[in-house]
Amino acid sequence: MTNTNHSPANRIATAFLFAFAFALFTQAQTIRPVLSEYTAKVAKGSVELVNPGVVPLTVIMEPKSFTVSETGDISYRPLDKGIQVKLSAMSFQIPPQQSYFLFYEARADSLPAWFVLYANIGGFRKSDSGMNIRLDLPHTVYILPKQSVGKSEIEIKYLGLSPDNAHLRFSVTNSGPWFGRALESDLRSKGATIQGSGFPIYPHGTRIVEMSCKGNEAGSVFGLRLKNFRLDEPPPDPAESRVCAP
Repeated sequence: MTNTNHSPANRIATAFLFAFAFALFTQAQTIRPVLSEYTAKVAKGSVELVNPGVVPLTVIMEPKSFTVSETGDISYRPLDKGIQVKLSAMSFQIPPQQSYFLFYEARADSLPAWFVLYANIGGFRKSDSGMNIRLDLPHTVYILPKQSVGKSEIEIKYLGLSPDNAHLRFSVTNSGPWFGRALESDLRSKGATIQGSGFPIYPHGTRIVEMSCKGNEAGSVFGLRLKNFRLDEPPPDPAESRVCAP
């Protein structure tokens, strides 16, 4: 009979060992590139999976569709019926110290379309606590038409301070049917610029963006750079000043 009563100390130690082992494996195993965009009816590409370890790894590929929430959280589901994906292999082994190239061809009934190729990787040696380690490494694919989102279809709104008073919050809404990508974001005020990351802007979707701030940010200007244009949107200037946490 297995004893399932673990002390809090043992549970913490087990969780730490798992997190440590997972972090090591995540850093070691690689899929590249992690993202590809195609402006074509048919996407033809490849990914390289790298095994720098000393044991062979078994890989099972699984295409999935996904949805991104306003806050950037991703939820996965079985591949949509309107997307067809052909892979050069659904499962394979990667010998130690070697790479494996997987080729794929994908098309969609309507564009824009997107999906992820998940590489479920197993074969690692068990951790000291006896747990089996598996990794899921994603390669995201976008199949896009030649037309992309227009400047008039993007609306930025200032949402105020975050609950911790350390960030300014903005919503970025795409009212059109086309996909766009913010290559970078920034917050400029009084000669200082805070750089933010880029993110996809999905058709008829909204993304909430938080930018770090310090002091009184009443004159801050939030900006986005896309492929063909740039948008700058200063937040409203209410009578009361917005004071960020130091």
